[in-house]
Amino acid sequence: MNFKKIVATFAAAALSVSALSVSAMALSTKDYLKDGVVYINADKPEDPTWAIDAGVAQTDVYGVTFYVTFEGNDEWYGGGIGANSNSTGWKSIEWGTNSKEITADVENNTITWLSDAPIFKETDEYAQLWLQTWSGKVTVNGADVLGKDGVILSTDDAPAETEVPAEETEAETEAPAEETEAETEAPAEETEAETEAPAEETEAAPAEDNAAAIDYSALTGDVISDTEATSGGAWGQAITLTTVKNENGVFDPAVLTPDKAVVVYYKADTAPEVVLQSWSGGEGWAKVPANEEFSTDGVAVFTYDYMTAMYQSEDFVSTLDAFIVGDTGSELTVSKVILVDAASLTAGAESDEEVIEDEAPADVEVVEEAPVEEVVTEAPAADTTTPVASTGNTAAASIAAVMALAGAAALISKRK
Repeated sequence: MNFKKIVATFAAAALSVSALSVSAMALSTKDYLKDGVVYINADKPEDPTWAIDAGVAQTDVYGVTFYVTFEGNDEWYGGGIGANSNSTGWKSIEWGTNSKEITADVENNTITWLSDAPIFKETDEYAQLWLQTWSGKVTVNGADVLGKDGVILSTDDAPAETEVPAEETEAETEAPAEETEAETEAPAEETEAETEAPAEETEAAPAEDNAAAIDYSALTGDVISDTEATSGGAWGQAITLTTVKNENGVFDPAVLTPDKAVVVYYKADTAPEVVLQSWSGGEGWAKVPANEEFSTDGVAVFTYDYMTAMYQSEDFVSTLDAFIVGDTGSELTVSKVILVDAASLTAGAESDEEVIEDEAPADVEVVEEAPVEEVVTEAPAADTTTPVASTGNTAAASIAAVMALAGAAALISKRK
């Protein structure tokens, strides 16, 4: 490829990025709405922040309209709608199909909250608008952020995304030949590396083995809740326990330590989740999935490493404000929640591993006799780097590749 063509490729890539920027400036909340929460201002830099991306000040937000589907033919639907931020804390307003502060519009499938004053302050480091369902099954399909007097600041219709594809398509098809060659040249060795030594991976005990080794009926521990509780589905909450640092709080977060695990006994089509909620400086709404290695149908286990990873902190005592058990889209009934020693979950699995090691020393000898694995680990590291970069941010990776080629071509041109 000559230098002029490289420059043309670089310009094409720039056009592609320009098109992506136009798309990002669309005011849709689609990419900022998750599990009934609109992230106006995310508390982590890597998370999407609607206000910044949309070019709207968070102090201009006065309310929200959620577009929903009222599932089934229940006589009454209800729940909470509100905000979560440094200045508002966990602000909740009850909504329902009748007799509540906010009345849902069942005919138009909307639930709207509009404040007389801005909801958030300029100093808020995080800001969220949320919807919860406590009775009936409600599915959230979209949301509009509202400004003063109910003016819509966002829309789930994003025409900007379809306005500029012509140049972008042209740019993508003009000169990616070399890039495609680069991506297709190396995977052969990578494939060989992946197929040469999968034996060790398949020898590892599957996740179900640990769960199968646990006698859940014999597990004992401190009771967190033994009162049957239900949720209405649609990501609702069955159990909400405020922490002892709050008025009338009952849950002591100091019990969440590395040597403990939370076990939830339940009935549902899908496993429940634990939500660690904070309105005092911690992760606002940390959704913790069950650890499948130790869980089985009807019993969900939540380990300390999962909780700290999602909460992004081990400081539960000073920042955790509520411990919640909720559903993951299907109706949930929780019969009991207990805190157990983590060692009681691994004892059975460890004993099984010891038996396997004692019974099969021959495998170790085979590994020592066949140093082929050393060949596998010597070279593929470099091969795997290129695909990973190309799967992250495609536009950025393309531009980086083009710029590198442009620089090389310029150097060659000077030498000539």
